[in-house]
Amino acid sequence: MCKKYHVLFSFILFVIVVLFPLYPVMAAKDTTTQLANLKVFVTGQSQLKPSFSSAHRRYSLLVQSDVTTVMIQAITTSPNDRLEINHMKSASSDLYTAKLHSGKNKFEIMVTNPAGIAKKYSLHIVRENIQPVVDKFLKYTYTDMQTGTTMEYRLFKPDHYSMLKSYPLVLFLHGSGECGTDNEAQLIANQGATIWAKPEEQAKNPCFVLAPQARYTWNDDPASTPANQAADLDMAVKVLQRVVESYHIDKNRLYATGVSDGGSAVWRLNEAYPSLFAAMVPICGEGDPTKADKIVGKPIWAFHAESDPIVSVEGSRAMIQAVRGAGGVPLYTEYPKNTYIYPIAHYSWILAYQDHKMRKWLFQQIKK
Repeated sequence: MCKKYHVLFSFILFVIVVLFPLYPVMAAKDTTTQLANLKVFVTGQSQLKPSFSSAHRRYSLLVQSDVTTVMIQAITTSPNDRLEINHMKSASSDLYTAKLHSGKNKFEIMVTNPAGIAKKYSLHIVRENIQPVVDKFLKYTYTDMQTGTTMEYRLFKPDHYSMLKSYPLVLFLHGSGECGTDNEAQLIANQGATIWAKPEEQAKNPCFVLAPQARYTWNDDPASTPANQAADLDMAVKVLQRVVESYHIDKNRLYATGVSDGGSAVWRLNEAYPSLFAAMVPICGEGDPTKADKIVGKPIWAFHAESDPIVSVEGSRAMIQAVRGAGGVPLYTEYPKNTYIYPIAHYSWILAYQDHKMRKWLFQQIKK
């Protein structure tokens, strides 16, 4: 019996003398099993919530619909820690490419130290579902009665539209990648049209939004299109005239904006019809500097990224310089080379349409 008590006493003594002193060390190891930092690279103004802290394990991020990919960078406290993102091994500081679908996207980040102690972090990225806004755009087909040529277009009409009021209209001209006849691509590729139709924007500035779809190109390009296929821009003007005649729209508050090929078309359109629009917002496009005198009095806010590999930034620079040289006072935003724009700097329209000041400025412009 005494022997049994002696064994029990020896075990208790072992726990007190040997294991208890080790507990702070084990606990210390556990506290070092964590991320040193967590970053998400995203085009635009989205921010991680809450801001990273080793005390937080759960994070969220909201991105708009035209942000389809983000880069996740997890940094461990020790180079010996093992890192996994969604069960895939990743090196500390490496960029993990995260493809996003509409709605909630879940990412699990696990860091494990050499002793096998692990900590899990969760990141929820919610990509905006733009489809409810897209669905509010009515589908139409315009037919030129003289030529029989047709053009697909979408039209957003303000909620609670009243004939007792007149409304501004925003014309959006898409890029070359959205040409065709599906009457859908010009709305879902980016937010050039939908940004103006969102409920929060309509609450501040109720307006019509017109988004025609070019069949081939907005601009003359003999190398890729037959001569008789370069009339889409003229057709867009006819569609605009039809819409203006059909609704109570303020002709002194027509606005034109476009991206890439559509950005160039906005320059061309205003050079050809200098008195049609109250203001213009061309993004990553290029115009004809020799015609700058035609739009010298036009409110202009142009956007371009310095390192755009598709449409040279010199196109916007030349137009702005020409308009200023003719006596105009255009606004110009150029995103420098270190600006994060995914997948390439050509996509500067994501940043441009997020600009609250630009959107507010546009609706303040009234044709004199």
